[in-house]
Parts: sequence; C-alpha cells; structure tokens
Amino acid sequence: MELLQNILHQAFAIDSIWSVVTRGLIWLGIALVIIVSMDKPDPQQSIKDLKSNLGFFLMFLLVGGGLIYLLFGFTTV
Repeated sequence: MELLQNILHQAFAIDSIWSVVTRGLIWLGIALVIIVSMDKPDPQQSIKDLKSNLGFFLMFLLVGGGLIYLLFGFTTV
C-alpha cells in the first residue's frame, strides 16, 4: 500500500519528473483520440468531426477548470 502511495505521489507531485511524464501521457492519449476520431475517407466529414471534437474538448476544459476552481479555489482566512 505504501508503494502505491509513493508512486501516486511521484506521478502528481509538482517537483517530480514523473509528473511531467504523467501529464505528457495524458495529453498524448487525448491527441490520439482526436486524431483517430477524425480519420475518415471523406475530407469534409473529417474536418467537421475535428471541429466538433476540438470544440467539445475546449468546452470540457473550460467547464472542468471552472468546476475545479470552484471546488478547490478558496482560501482560508
């Protein structure tokens, strides 16, 4: 159990190289999903799907960022 906690701490600690690797893998996964979803033989449909996916991803980032800020963005007095 302590080994798992140590691994998770290294993966999400700001001052660890493994946090950079973890964030890179997350972005690589997102990019792969976007690239695979737009792979269609029809170029018009491919561009339409790309715009749709990128719009949804941008909306997800904005809404998710706002919710995380509302959840954790307070300071104690």
